[in-house]
Amino acid sequence: MKIIDIKNWKRRVPYENFIKYSNPVFSLSTRLDVTQLYNLCKRRNTSFFTDFLYIVMKSINETEEFRLRICRGEVVLYDKVKPSFIVLTDDGVIAPCRVDMNDDYRQFYAEARAQTELVKNGGNAYPFSADGDNDCCYISCMPWTDLTAINNPYNYSDADSTSIPRLAWSKCVDENGRKKMTMDIAAHHALIDGEPVCRAFNLIQKYLDDAEEILR
Repeated sequence: MKIIDIKNWKRRVPYENFIKYSNPVFSLSTRLDVTQLYNLCKRRNTSFFTDFLYIVMKSINETEEFRLRICRGEVVLYDKVKPSFIVLTDDGVIAPCRVDMNDDYRQFYAEARAQTELVKNGGNAYPFSADGDNDCCYISCMPWTDLTAINNPYNYSDADSTSIPRLAWSKCVDENGRKKMTMDIAAHHALIDGEPVCRAFNLIQKYLDDAEEILR
């Protein structure tokens, strides 16, 4: 983890502007082509959610701006951020689940599936709120409908938690012979602008198109 010297930071001016906003969060949505990944998961009988999660977090970690956070009044850059995703338990209640971001796909997949099943069955759920533990991205998946946008809940009085990006995606649907899916990214404008978000979207699509190589 590296503490950013805000006075000498290249984005000091936009940071000092947007940090004053009562609502500093913006979001962008895009339509992703997930055909290659969908077919690969069917062929391998693997979890589409977990495989997509790996591709997303690999892309996020390779986009430096998404590793920036506000921590107790300072801006820090994490070496790596992990997914904190929602699991629907067998009781029909949502619960948070976290796994470390492992560059090794197979190890990540095994851990993510094990933790998902544990939480789904009422096991050790990570707290919804954890002070100082913001080296993550909040992730939601809503596979029940084809969304076009989403509005996330925030506690804007808590700059630390507000600085954690929110990633969400919806149902995978047929569209002109391809499998398509909407994904939304919400981020703190003091830390991230539109260009890095679009860069992350483009990287996600690149890895989706090359899913068989990425998920080895």
